[in-house]
This record gives sequence, structure tokens and C-alpha cells, in this order.
Amino acid sequence: FDYARSISLANEAAALCSVVTAVQRQISNYPQTEVQDADMIRDKGLFRLLTYNQRKAVRHRRNEKRLLKRTVAALEKQIARQGLDAEQLERAEGSTLGKLLPGDEKLYGMKQRTALEDRLEKMGLPIDLR
Repeated sequence: FDYARSISLANEAAALCSVVTAVQRQISNYPQTEVQDADMIRDKGLFRLLTYNQRKAVRHRRNEKRLLKRTVAALEKQIARQGLDAEQLERAEGSTLGKLLPGDEKLYGMKQRTALEDRLEKMGLPIDLR
């Protein structure tokens, strides 16, 4: 199986959406929001009352939340750019041959392979018969 190829548009959308959901769940596990952490850092009087390690922990926690939010934004942008937010996406219907997503040929220099080419490769035979 060629892991560089997508199985189907629906599978790709499901995978990206599950990562977005996992990251959003991780963000919701924090006791404070990023805004609350930023407010705490801006309040110099309160922030000085914390120990050195506590101040570093608050900054680190805020930076983690920023990175997680950027990850969600990047994944949602990729989902929208590839058209994976549509309702009726094409499914693999049991085929593991894999499909190229729109734009993958240009982006990665790949082309859609046929079932015959896939079988020839599995048998160790040359794919290009010219």
C-alpha cells in the first residue's frame, strides 16, 4: 500500500476532522483560557506574587494553547482549501488503491495509478511496460 496516496476524499476529511476534534478537546482540558492566562501575565502585581516556576508554567501553558489554536486554524484551512468540507464526498468503496486529492498531482508530482499498475508493483514486476 502506498501511504503517500489518500484512500478517498471522505477518508481524508474524516482523518483531518478527527485531528481537529482531538486538538480542540485538548484545548478544552485546560482550566483557564488563553485570554485568562494573558490577563494574569499582564497583571504585574499578581504575576510577581507567583514563584519563578509558576510564572514559567503560566507562560508555557499560554504558549501551548496558542500553538494548539494555530494547529486547528491550519487544519481547518487545509480542509477548506482541498474542498473536504463538502457533504457528499467520494468514498473508497472497499478499494485500497488510493486516490489523489485535487492538486496533489501538481503539489507532489504524483499521478493516479490504475489497479493494474498497483498489482504489477505488488508482484514485483515493472510498472512501465514501454
